[in-house]
Order: sequence, then C-alpha cells, then structure tokens
Amino acid sequence: MHELVLVEWEDSVQPISSWRYLHDLPSLEAVQCVSVGWIVGKNDRVIMLAPNIGDYESGDGAQGTGFIRIPQRSITRMVELVEVTSSDDLSFHPDSKRMLPTS
Repeated sequence: MHELVLVEWEDSVQPISSWRYLHDLPSLEAVQCVSVGWIVGKNDRVIMLAPNIGDYESGDGAQGTGFIRIPQRSITRMVELVEVTSSDDLSFHPDSKRMLPTS
C-alpha cells in the first residue's frame, strides 16, 4: 500500500506576460499550496502524489490520475493521514481537537 499524505508546499506564481513598469511590480510572495494524495513515487528531489486511484486493491491493475510532482525542497510540512475503515471511526479521531460529523 502507498502512504496517504497531506503536503504543504510553496510554488512560484504564474508569470505575467505583459510589460510592466519596474516601479509597479507584482508581489514577491510565493504561493502556499496544499495537496493530498498517495505517494506513488519518491526520490531525493521529488515526491509524486496521485489524488485519485482506481482498482486500488488489485495490485498491478491499479490506475491513477491527477499525478503531481512536488520538489522536496518546496515542502514545508507533510502529514501522514489515517485511513478510516468504518463509519464508527468518523465520530471522533484521537488526534483531532473536535468532533467530526457522522452524517
């Protein structure tokens, strides 16, 4: 099985294609992003997440879509998510500070 994670990371802002006066520059801030998915690939430079997996339990027959590659150096926080296996698990999670909806 693949690890299910929430990843917080920084990305660059989309380039502005029109001419701008240098005294009227856009913000210098990076974009704060959050992605959730299964880690389907990882090396020293990049992790690859798949937010959608079909036929997950079939092993080699599993398929994914929506793959995203995130540079390791852009990651500011990564949290492993806990799989919920029954509706009883939805009422309260011990790591949670609040009750989760049951319906």
